[in-house]
Amino acid sequence: MKHRRFTALLLVPLLALITACGANQSAQTTEAQSQQQTNTHSQQDKSGSDSAKTTVADPTQGNWTETYSSPTDLDGELDKAWLKCAPQNNPDPEAFAWKRSTDHSKVWLHATEGQMDGATQRSCMADELDIPDATELTDSWTKTAVGDYDRIQRQNNNSIDIVWQYSDAVTASLSAQTDSYRVTLPYFWHNEINISVDGSTITVTDKEHSNYSLCTFKVSSDTNAGDIGNSLIERYQIGDTPVQLWATRWAFVAVTDPSSISAEDAEDITELQTGDTIDYESLISQVQSGDYSGLFTIDEFLKAHITVSSLS
Repeated sequence: MKHRRFTALLLVPLLALITACGANQSAQTTEAQSQQQTNTHSQQDKSGSDSAKTTVADPTQGNWTETYSSPTDLDGELDKAWLKCAPQNNPDPEAFAWKRSTDHSKVWLHATEGQMDGATQRSCMADELDIPDATELTDSWTKTAVGDYDRIQRQNNNSIDIVWQYSDAVTASLSAQTDSYRVTLPYFWHNEINISVDGSTITVTDKEHSNYSLCTFKVSSDTNAGDIGNSLIERYQIGDTPVQLWATRWAFVAVTDPSSISAEDAEDITELQTGDTIDYESLISQVQSGDYSGLFTIDEFLKAHITVSSLS
Protein backbone atom coordinates (compact mmCIF):
# COMPACT_ATOMS: atom_id res chain seq x y z
CA MET A 1 0.00 0.00 0.00
CA LYS A 2 1.27 3.47 -0.87
CA HIS A 3 1.65 5.73 2.18
CA ARG A 4 0.37 9.27 1.99
CA ARG A 5 3.04 11.95 2.57
CA PHE A 6 2.17 14.81 4.90
CA THR A 7 3.86 18.21 5.00
CA ALA A 8 5.19 18.94 8.43
CA LEU A 9 3.20 21.83 9.90
CA LEU A 10 3.06 23.17 13.41
CA LEU A 11 -0.72 23.55 13.14
CA VAL A 12 -2.77 20.72 11.66
CA PRO A 13 -6.39 21.61 10.96
CA LEU A 14 -8.68 19.60 13.18
CA LEU A 15 -11.05 18.89 10.31
CA ALA A 16 -8.30 17.28 8.25
CA LEU A 17 -7.34 15.06 11.19
CA ILE A 18 -10.94 13.93 11.70
CA THR A 19 -11.29 13.26 7.97
CA ALA A 20 -8.14 11.15 7.94
CA CYS A 21 -9.33 9.08 10.92
CA GLY A 22 -12.71 8.59 9.29
CA ALA A 23 -11.08 7.45 6.08
CA ASN A 24 -8.96 4.89 7.96
CA GLN A 25 -12.00 3.56 9.79
CA SER A 26 -13.93 3.34 6.50
CA ALA A 27 -11.07 1.46 4.87
CA GLN A 28 -10.89 -0.98 7.79
CA THR A 29 -14.66 -1.50 7.67
CA THR A 30 -14.56 -2.09 3.91
CA GLU A 31 -11.67 -4.53 4.30
CA ALA A 32 -13.50 -6.44 7.05
CA GLN A 33 -16.64 -6.62 4.91
CA SER A 34 -14.59 -7.84 1.96
CA GLN A 35 -12.97 -10.53 4.11
CA GLN A 36 -16.36 -11.61 5.45
CA GLN A 37 -17.71 -11.90 1.89
CA THR A 38 -14.64 -13.93 0.90
CA ASN A 39 -15.16 -16.32 3.82
CA THR A 40 -18.84 -16.63 2.95
CA HIS A 41 -18.04 -17.42 -0.68
CA SER A 42 -15.46 -20.00 0.43
CA GLN A 43 -18.04 -21.73 2.58
CA GLN A 44 -20.52 -21.65 -0.29
CA ASP A 45 -17.92 -23.06 -2.66
CA LYS A 46 -17.29 -25.98 -0.29
CA SER A 47 -20.92 -26.84 0.24
CA GLY A 48 -22.52 -25.34 -2.84
CA SER A 49 -22.60 -28.65 -4.68
CA ASP A 50 -24.82 -30.02 -1.93
CA SER A 51 -27.59 -27.68 -3.02
CA ALA A 52 -27.89 -29.40 -6.44
CA LYS A 53 -29.58 -32.64 -5.39
CA THR A 54 -31.63 -34.92 -7.62
CA THR A 55 -33.79 -37.93 -6.81
CA VAL A 56 -32.53 -41.13 -8.46
CA ALA A 57 -33.21 -44.86 -8.60
CA ASP A 58 -31.79 -47.33 -6.09
CA PRO A 59 -28.00 -47.39 -6.73
CA THR A 60 -27.40 -50.62 -4.78
CA GLN A 61 -28.38 -52.90 -7.66
CA GLY A 62 -25.56 -55.02 -9.06
CA ASN A 63 -22.78 -57.16 -7.63
CA TRP A 64 -20.98 -56.25 -4.41
CA THR A 65 -18.22 -57.67 -2.26
CA GLU A 66 -16.76 -57.10 1.18
CA THR A 67 -13.62 -59.09 0.48
CA TYR A 68 -10.11 -58.10 -0.52
CA SER A 69 -7.56 -60.59 -1.79
CA SER A 70 -4.55 -58.71 -3.17
CA PRO A 71 -3.40 -55.24 -4.29
CA THR A 72 -4.23 -56.02 -7.93
CA ASP A 73 -7.80 -56.68 -6.78
CA LEU A 74 -8.28 -52.92 -6.29
CA ASP A 75 -8.69 -50.20 -8.90
CA GLY A 76 -9.00 -46.44 -8.42
CA GLU A 77 -9.56 -43.94 -5.64
CA LEU A 78 -12.89 -45.37 -4.48
CA ASP A 79 -11.37 -48.80 -3.88
CA LYS A 80 -8.41 -47.26 -2.07
CA ALA A 81 -10.68 -45.15 0.13
CA TRP A 82 -12.88 -48.18 0.88
CA LEU A 83 -9.88 -50.24 1.94
CA LYS A 84 -8.62 -47.51 4.24
CA CYS A 85 -11.98 -46.56 5.74
CA ALA A 86 -13.60 -49.99 6.09
CA PRO A 87 -13.39 -51.69 9.50
CA GLN A 88 -11.16 -54.74 9.69
CA ASN A 89 -14.13 -56.87 10.70
CA ASN A 90 -17.89 -56.61 10.69
CA PRO A 91 -19.27 -57.25 14.20
CA ASP A 92 -22.94 -57.15 13.17
CA PRO A 93 -23.73 -57.79 9.47
CA GLU A 94 -27.37 -56.89 10.01
CA ALA A 95 -26.54 -53.50 11.53
CA PHE A 96 -23.51 -52.59 9.46
CA ALA A 97 -22.22 -53.35 5.95
CA TRP A 98 -19.39 -51.77 4.00
CA LYS A 99 -19.10 -52.98 0.40
CA ARG A 100 -17.54 -52.16 -2.95
CA SER A 101 -18.96 -53.04 -6.35
CA THR A 102 -17.20 -55.80 -8.24
CA ASP A 103 -16.77 -53.46 -11.22
CA HIS A 104 -14.95 -50.96 -8.93
CA SER A 105 -17.33 -48.11 -9.75
CA LYS A 106 -19.07 -47.75 -6.34
CA VAL A 107 -18.70 -48.05 -2.58
CA TRP A 108 -21.75 -48.68 -0.38
CA LEU A 109 -22.12 -48.00 3.34
CA HIS A 110 -25.18 -49.41 5.13
CA ALA A 111 -25.67 -48.72 8.83
CA THR A 112 -28.41 -48.97 11.43
CA GLU A 113 -28.94 -45.85 13.49
CA GLY A 114 -28.32 -46.22 17.20
CA GLN A 115 -25.96 -49.16 16.73
CA MET A 116 -23.18 -48.51 14.19
CA ASP A 117 -24.16 -45.34 12.36
CA GLY A 118 -21.08 -45.37 10.10
CA ALA A 119 -20.11 -41.79 10.98
CA THR A 120 -16.42 -42.66 11.23
CA GLN A 121 -16.33 -44.41 7.86
CA ARG A 122 -18.46 -41.71 6.22
CA SER A 123 -16.13 -38.96 7.43
CA CYS A 124 -13.12 -41.00 6.36
CA MET A 125 -14.48 -41.32 2.82
CA ALA A 126 -15.02 -37.57 2.62
CA ASP A 127 -11.43 -36.97 3.69
CA GLU A 128 -9.95 -39.58 1.34
CA LEU A 129 -11.91 -38.35 -1.67
CA ASP A 130 -11.50 -34.67 -0.70
CA ILE A 131 -15.23 -33.96 -0.85
CA PRO A 132 -17.76 -32.53 1.63
CA ASP A 133 -19.11 -34.93 4.22
CA ALA A 134 -22.66 -36.28 3.91
CA THR A 135 -25.28 -33.80 5.06
CA GLU A 136 -29.07 -34.00 5.10
CA LEU A 137 -30.61 -37.40 4.40
CA THR A 138 -34.16 -37.96 3.14
CA ASP A 139 -36.37 -41.01 2.72
CA SER A 140 -35.65 -41.03 -1.04
CA TRP A 141 -32.42 -41.83 -2.85
CA THR A 142 -30.87 -38.40 -3.45
CA LYS A 143 -27.80 -37.78 -5.60
CA THR A 144 -25.33 -34.95 -5.06
CA ALA A 145 -22.52 -34.25 -7.53
CA VAL A 146 -19.21 -33.71 -5.72
CA GLY A 147 -16.35 -33.28 -8.19
CA ASP A 148 -15.31 -36.60 -9.75
CA TYR A 149 -17.93 -38.43 -7.69
CA ASP A 150 -21.66 -38.69 -7.06
CA ARG A 151 -22.83 -39.27 -3.52
CA ILE A 152 -26.23 -41.01 -3.33
CA GLN A 153 -27.87 -41.42 0.07
CA ARG A 154 -31.08 -42.29 1.86
CA GLN A 155 -32.46 -42.65 5.37
CA ASN A 156 -35.13 -45.35 5.58
CA ASN A 157 -36.77 -46.03 8.94
CA ASN A 158 -33.79 -46.61 11.22
CA SER A 159 -31.18 -47.36 8.56
CA ILE A 160 -28.79 -45.15 6.62
CA ASP A 161 -27.39 -45.96 3.16
CA ILE A 162 -24.72 -43.96 1.32
CA VAL A 163 -23.26 -44.87 -2.07
CA TRP A 164 -20.26 -43.10 -3.55
CA GLN A 165 -19.76 -43.62 -7.29
CA TYR A 166 -17.67 -42.16 -10.10
CA SER A 167 -19.33 -39.43 -12.13
CA ASP A 168 -20.45 -40.01 -15.71
CA ALA A 169 -17.63 -37.71 -16.86
CA VAL A 170 -14.98 -39.90 -15.22
CA THR A 171 -16.46 -43.07 -16.70
CA ALA A 172 -16.64 -41.49 -20.17
CA SER A 173 -13.00 -40.39 -19.99
CA LEU A 174 -11.96 -44.03 -19.53
CA SER A 175 -13.86 -45.39 -22.50
CA ALA A 176 -13.00 -45.51 -26.21
CA GLN A 177 -14.39 -47.30 -29.24
CA THR A 178 -13.78 -48.19 -32.85
CA ASP A 179 -16.50 -49.12 -35.36
CA SER A 180 -16.53 -52.71 -34.04
CA TYR A 181 -15.69 -52.76 -30.31
CA ARG A 182 -15.44 -50.66 -27.15
CA VAL A 183 -12.82 -50.67 -24.38
CA THR A 184 -13.22 -49.59 -20.77
CA LEU A 185 -9.99 -48.76 -18.95
CA PRO A 186 -8.94 -48.89 -15.27
CA TYR A 187 -10.21 -46.19 -12.90
CA PHE A 188 -6.63 -45.96 -11.65
CA TRP A 189 -5.79 -44.30 -14.97
CA HIS A 190 -8.19 -41.39 -14.54
CA ASN A 191 -6.46 -38.11 -15.55
CA GLU A 192 -3.24 -40.01 -16.29
CA ILE A 193 -3.63 -41.11 -19.91
CA ASN A 194 -4.21 -40.16 -23.52
CA ILE A 195 -6.29 -42.36 -25.82
CA SER A 196 -5.97 -42.43 -29.61
CA VAL A 197 -8.09 -44.33 -32.13
CA ASP A 198 -6.72 -45.15 -35.57
CA GLY A 199 -9.11 -47.28 -37.60
CA SER A 200 -9.59 -50.50 -35.62
CA THR A 201 -6.62 -49.84 -33.30
CA ILE A 202 -6.80 -48.12 -29.91
CA THR A 203 -3.59 -46.99 -28.22
CA VAL A 204 -3.33 -45.80 -24.62
CA THR A 205 -0.31 -43.74 -23.56
CA ASP A 206 0.90 -42.16 -20.36
CA LYS A 207 -0.08 -38.49 -20.50
CA GLU A 208 3.32 -37.38 -19.19
CA HIS A 209 5.31 -39.82 -21.36
CA SER A 210 3.37 -39.96 -24.61
CA ASN A 211 6.11 -41.83 -26.50
CA TYR A 212 5.46 -44.97 -24.48
CA SER A 213 2.23 -46.94 -24.72
CA LEU A 214 0.57 -48.51 -21.70
CA CYS A 215 -1.33 -50.91 -23.93
CA THR A 216 -2.69 -51.32 -27.44
CA PHE A 217 -5.86 -52.95 -28.76
CA LYS A 218 -6.05 -54.22 -32.33
CA VAL A 219 -8.25 -56.43 -34.46
CA SER A 220 -6.23 -59.52 -35.29
CA SER A 221 -6.40 -63.31 -35.29
CA ASP A 222 -2.62 -63.65 -35.56
CA THR A 223 -1.28 -66.44 -33.34
CA ASN A 224 2.03 -64.68 -32.70
CA ALA A 225 2.20 -63.83 -28.99
CA GLY A 226 5.30 -61.63 -29.05
CA ASP A 227 8.08 -61.91 -26.48
CA ILE A 228 8.83 -60.94 -22.91
CA GLY A 229 9.35 -57.28 -23.87
CA ASN A 230 6.20 -56.85 -25.95
CA SER A 231 3.47 -59.43 -25.48
CA LEU A 232 -0.05 -60.43 -26.32
CA ILE A 233 -1.80 -60.07 -22.95
CA GLU A 234 -5.36 -61.16 -23.75
CA ARG A 235 -7.65 -62.19 -26.61
CA TYR A 236 -11.31 -61.16 -26.85
CA GLN A 237 -13.95 -62.37 -29.28
CA ILE A 238 -16.49 -59.58 -29.89
CA GLY A 239 -19.07 -61.16 -32.17
CA ASP A 240 -17.15 -61.93 -35.34
CA THR A 241 -14.34 -59.56 -34.37
CA PRO A 242 -11.15 -60.92 -32.74
CA VAL A 243 -9.55 -58.23 -30.57
CA GLN A 244 -6.10 -58.51 -29.00
CA LEU A 245 -4.63 -56.60 -26.07
CA TRP A 246 -0.88 -56.00 -26.27
CA ALA A 247 1.51 -54.34 -23.85
CA THR A 248 5.19 -53.50 -23.69
CA ARG A 249 6.72 -54.38 -20.33
CA TRP A 250 8.81 -51.25 -19.93
CA ALA A 251 10.54 -52.43 -16.76
CA PHE A 252 12.04 -55.28 -18.82
CA VAL A 253 13.02 -52.86 -21.59
CA ALA A 254 14.68 -50.52 -19.07
CA VAL A 255 17.00 -53.38 -18.06
CA THR A 256 17.66 -54.96 -21.46
CA ASP A 257 17.71 -51.81 -23.62
CA PRO A 258 18.32 -48.83 -21.28
CA SER A 259 19.07 -46.47 -24.17
CA SER A 260 15.44 -46.68 -25.34
CA ILE A 261 13.83 -45.45 -22.10
CA SER A 262 15.03 -43.75 -18.94
CA ALA A 263 14.72 -45.50 -15.59
CA GLU A 264 12.47 -42.71 -14.31
CA ASP A 265 10.07 -42.94 -17.27
CA ALA A 266 9.97 -46.73 -17.06
CA GLU A 267 9.10 -46.53 -13.36
CA ASP A 268 6.24 -44.08 -14.00
CA ILE A 269 4.76 -46.20 -16.76
CA THR A 270 5.14 -49.46 -14.84
CA GLU A 271 3.30 -47.88 -11.91
CA LEU A 272 0.31 -47.28 -14.20
CA GLN A 273 0.55 -50.69 -15.84
CA THR A 274 0.44 -52.44 -12.45
CA GLY A 275 -1.94 -50.14 -10.56
CA ASP A 276 1.00 -49.15 -8.32
CA THR A 277 1.00 -52.61 -6.75
CA ILE A 278 4.72 -53.41 -6.96
CA ASP A 279 7.99 -52.12 -5.59
CA TYR A 280 9.76 -50.97 -8.73
CA GLU A 281 13.33 -51.27 -7.42
CA SER A 282 12.67 -54.84 -6.30
CA LEU A 283 11.19 -55.66 -9.69
CA ILE A 284 14.24 -54.30 -11.51
CA SER A 285 16.55 -56.32 -9.26
CA GLN A 286 14.57 -59.46 -10.07
CA VAL A 287 14.74 -58.82 -13.81
CA GLN A 288 18.48 -58.16 -13.61
CA SER A 289 18.92 -61.52 -11.88
CA GLY A 290 16.95 -63.28 -14.62
CA ASP A 291 13.73 -63.65 -12.63
CA TYR A 292 10.89 -62.30 -14.79
CA SER A 293 7.96 -63.48 -12.69
CA GLY A 294 7.28 -60.04 -11.19
CA LEU A 295 6.71 -58.61 -14.68
CA PHE A 296 3.46 -60.55 -14.98
CA THR A 297 1.83 -58.31 -12.38
CA ILE A 298 1.31 -56.07 -15.42
CA ASP A 299 -0.70 -58.82 -17.12
CA GLU A 300 -2.76 -59.46 -13.96
CA PHE A 301 -3.72 -55.82 -13.52
CA LEU A 302 -4.56 -55.20 -17.18
CA LYS A 303 -6.67 -58.35 -17.52
CA ALA A 304 -8.49 -57.67 -14.25
CA HIS A 305 -9.38 -54.03 -14.92
CA ILE A 306 -9.82 -53.71 -18.68
CA THR A 307 -13.05 -54.62 -20.42
CA VAL A 308 -13.53 -55.11 -24.17
CA SER A 309 -17.15 -55.29 -25.29
CA SER A 310 -19.50 -54.86 -28.25
CA LEU A 311 -20.98 -51.50 -29.18
CA SER A 312 -24.57 -52.63 -28.49
